[in-house]
Amino acid sequence: MTRDPRYGIVDGEELYRKLAMGEPVLVLDVRTGSEHAARHIPGSLLIPLHELQSRVGEIPNSGTPVAVLSEKGIRGESACKLLAEHAFSPLLNLDGGLQSWTGPTANGDCNHSRHWFGIGPSNFLVQNFDLLPKGIALDLAMGDGRNAIYLATRGFDVDGVDVSQDAVNSARASSRQLGAPIRALVGNVEDGSYIIPEETYNVIMVFNFLHRPLLKEIKDGVKPGGAVIYETFTTEQPRFGPPTNPDYLLKPGELRDAFADWEILIYHETVDPEGPGARQRARAGIVARKPE
Repeated sequence: MTRDPRYGIVDGEELYRKLAMGEPVLVLDVRTGSEHAARHIPGSLLIPLHELQSRVGEIPNSGTPVAVLSEKGIRGESACKLLAEHAFSPLLNLDGGLQSWTGPTANGDCNHSRHWFGIGPSNFLVQNFDLLPKGIALDLAMGDGRNAIYLATRGFDVDGVDVSQDAVNSARASSRQLGAPIRALVGNVEDGSYIIPEETYNVIMVFNFLHRPLLKEIKDGVKPGGAVIYETFTTEQPRFGPPTNPDYLLKPGELRDAFADWEILIYHETVDPEGPGARQRARAGIVARKPE
């Protein structure tokens, strides 16, 4: 049988690597809601195949590759043909469906799990990578290690710390699979069971985490001439969903003020989605260089 030339195929390992390396790919899950709840790729957009025709307008059609996911790949072919009729391109069908996927999966409501942010690195990290001095990096509250692994693939020597043993185990497994070794440690930065060593790191990064007493320790942990890259939610976020606890939300200008004595290379306070098809998020982000 001749394959439809309007779409290509991608295997599970290749798709996982694309996402983990920060390539812009929208994963469209066309299975049922119950299948998605049982097991899905973190960060994927769910539109069941039987609803796709009426909801095709929900899918960004801006040239970002769309990788279509079904259970075994069969429904994915039908979805690709439908999307091709609506001029989506490029299109990729996950060959073998979810059964061929080699990366992490989540279940239930991903909005309330550590997989909320998907598999790829933060857009803010990818966009500002060239501002970071090469060397040793620390990823605080790293979760599954998506940002730590991204730096490791680009020549950094990376430590990653998280309070969750499951998250650390997942980060270790992913780093091995992707050939990007990191030192992943279990540690609680809030209660002092993990202490950042002073003037040790060329880069310290923090994403989607806020513990205000830690800010001084973060600054002290960076070598002179090193940098901090930090992005997390602001007090505007409760309009769009969790987190809603003000203890974990930055006030307007707070992150910029915390690094007022450093050279601020990039700063933003924005409301936008993390990626194609994602919901709105209110965040502040900074890249700041420590004085020599």
